[in-house]
Amino acid sequence: MIALGGGFWFANSHGWLGPVYAWAYGLTHRGQGVNDASPPGMDMKSMDMGQGSKDSQVPGHAAVTIPGEVQQRIGVTVGKVEQAPLRMSVRTVGIVEPNETKVARIHLKTEGWVEKVFVDYTGQKVKKGDPLLSIYSPQFLTTQQEYLNAREAKQPALAELSRRRLELWDVPADEFKELDNTGKVHKYLTLRSPLDGTVLTKNVFAGQYITPQTEIYTVADLSTVWVQAKAYEYELLHVEKDQPASVTLPALPDQKLTGKVVFIQPTVDEKTRTVQVRVELPNNEGLLRPGMFAHVVIQHMMGTGLLIPVSAVIRTGERDIVFRVEADDRFVPVVVQINPVLFEDRFQITTGLKAGDRVATSANFLIDSESRLNAGGGGMAGKMGH
Repeated sequence: MIALGGGFWFANSHGWLGPVYAWAYGLTHRGQGVNDASPPGMDMKSMDMGQGSKDSQVPGHAAVTIPGEVQQRIGVTVGKVEQAPLRMSVRTVGIVEPNETKVARIHLKTEGWVEKVFVDYTGQKVKKGDPLLSIYSPQFLTTQQEYLNAREAKQPALAELSRRRLELWDVPADEFKELDNTGKVHKYLTLRSPLDGTVLTKNVFAGQYITPQTEIYTVADLSTVWVQAKAYEYELLHVEKDQPASVTLPALPDQKLTGKVVFIQPTVDEKTRTVQVRVELPNNEGLLRPGMFAHVVIQHMMGTGLLIPVSAVIRTGERDIVFRVEADDRFVPVVVQINPVLFEDRFQITTGLKAGDRVATSANFLIDSESRLNAGGGGMAGKMGH
């Protein structure tokens, strides 16, 4: 009753019940020289609410007839039941991160003093094989000399052992060739980039003494990136690996990107009840930068079904009711069964309606109020006349 009273208050505050008052005015002033139509400015004929329909199958409700002009005044809109694809959308947010399979964390495999830094700032782009820095390493000098001595002494096993040690220190093949041809050791060991990419971190400077424990650079290939998002555990039924995902970013409002789900975390965060979902995106133009905020939409196709706007369904707690439109001005209450899954802004109807049916999509709470009144004794006309 509180909800019903609130509905009447809302309708009255917006002037939607003016025609009803007009009708009541005509009833209470009959025989007093007042036309039954209404006082000036109110058209009684425009509010011809029909009596309760005996063919209604909804307990406590009756069909309602509302002329077109009254529908316009109270804001009635009509939609159709459609047979359409069932697209379940999981919406979440995430952060852009580097593709971890294309990240190199660069360490020196020996130790020594930095002689020169070739890549000296973060964000610098490098190619595979580009020099990063050179160091002076006594071990490097000694091992080169041991290699040359073993070759000269015709000791292939010892020469191979020294050569293998230099290879493990990432000495490139062209430097070995030069060492063999000239017989002269290199004073400095040059460390080179293992891949094409962008320098994300740099932890070195000229003159620094570094060891294998020092992470000197982090270089990442950003031609593809990951968006690390989170989905609630109840949404996991609709998220699968290799599913397409749409991504938009506030920093790039004109760009709508398409990626795919490449990983779903196997555990649930106990505090947030969420699971990490990883979406991979191409980034050939370099527009996506690690740390960017992103909106992610993952769509799960669930076949086809009957869809109806959410606004058309009145959920009472006991049943779900829709007002089907017949002959443009007749609204018949119908009990429907709906799928609890929401498909964008529409419900799937499993029983009660068929494709092509027209239904009220707004002002249906006002229609519902009159339907209840009609079922209880002739509607508003009967109450106010009494």
